[in-house]
Amino acid sequence: MKRVLILTVTAGNAHNACANVMKRRLESIGGCEVKIINIMDSFSDKVKAWISTDGYLFAVGKFPGVYNAFFNKYAKRPPSRRYTVPSQETVLSMTEGLLREIIDFKPDVIYSTQFYGSMLITDLKLIYSLPFKSITSTLDYYIAPFWESGIGVDYFTIANDEFISDCIFKGYTREQILPWGIPVDERTLEITDKRAAKRSLGLDDDVFTAMVIFGGGYWDGGFKIFKDLVKALKGRKAQIIMINGKNKKSYKKVASMKLPEGIKVLNVGFTSDVPLYLSAADVILDKAGGSSVTEIINKGVPMLVTEKLVMQEKHNLEYLKEKGVAMSFKDARTLKEKILRLYDNPDLRKEMAERTAPLKKNAVGELAEFILNQPAADYTEILKENIDFTKVRKQVKTALKKADRHEKANRRN
Repeated sequence: MKRVLILTVTAGNAHNACANVMKRRLESIGGCEVKIINIMDSFSDKVKAWISTDGYLFAVGKFPGVYNAFFNKYAKRPPSRRYTVPSQETVLSMTEGLLREIIDFKPDVIYSTQFYGSMLITDLKLIYSLPFKSITSTLDYYIAPFWESGIGVDYFTIANDEFISDCIFKGYTREQILPWGIPVDERTLEITDKRAAKRSLGLDDDVFTAMVIFGGGYWDGGFKIFKDLVKALKGRKAQIIMINGKNKKSYKKVASMKLPEGIKVLNVGFTSDVPLYLSAADVILDKAGGSSVTEIINKGVPMLVTEKLVMQEKHNLEYLKEKGVAMSFKDARTLKEKILRLYDNPDLRKEMAERTAPLKKNAVGELAEFILNQPAADYTEILKENIDFTKVRKQVKTALKKADRHEKANRRN
């Protein structure tokens, strides 16, 4: 029986969604025991956990400019400074907890959905010979700051082969890099007839349908964009699918809003049927999160993306526009201009949809098979070490300083 430990965090919903998708896929194949752990909730102290989860969500939701300034600052740091990035302090607080879990669960494979997991593994490997195989995935169309600190994992899955050189610049070897795509719900690759999807949702199958999806529940811009979209489509016959996710405040506002004649709205809260709603849309208004973008690409739907984004999403948007599968808007005026252009030009929508074809990828299937084909881990040697868990954090901290000195020496030479 293969044992797989999946490490995730709650920084938006994408990392947890990815963890759950991989768990379902692995268990559907059979022959394995899968355990998901939210590493911040399980292993970090409350203050650091809040900063890295709720604090992060608050920052990107309320103060994106400040967040972007820090993002850009650390994007300019040389990868060789991997052992001194600010996140190392947070990661240090989790080293004891994860090592205890590893010794207790004895995984054959550890899969991580975020760079904290790969940093933890990299740091622990500085002092321990850990027998499991480790794999991590980036969920963006960009290799963001701090991924350079996770180069100790065995494998790194990325959106596609266009990002291989960026990974190598960060310090990964070509042998580590698996350009298999971003793991998302496999139903997004299923071919669903658009008219049938609309009918199944109680919508008219021949009416232009825009979908608004911003996910996570922490970003308050979704309802304003919904209002601007309604205003932009006033006087036209149209349907709008509003996916509010866990944002109950937004759901209530949409429900109480008076709609112009000819506009029909399907108001949706949190749902596990996102692939069906995607199938019914002619255009999707989104904020360019890597996982949601992948799902939309897989469904072959044109995107209209807000420009008020945090940096990783700005990079995603830049990539999407370069590929011709997305347009963007910065305010209500440009939103109206772009949505009416798409409304009036079905040929343009078709062209944009067709350009998604070369980008369609989903790592779930390949990754699950790859995980299950990894060798069994032998914990005999590490169990002989009689680890003093109370000293793990101090030992790792010392090892990080030594590794940084080694990097500095390499730079000088």
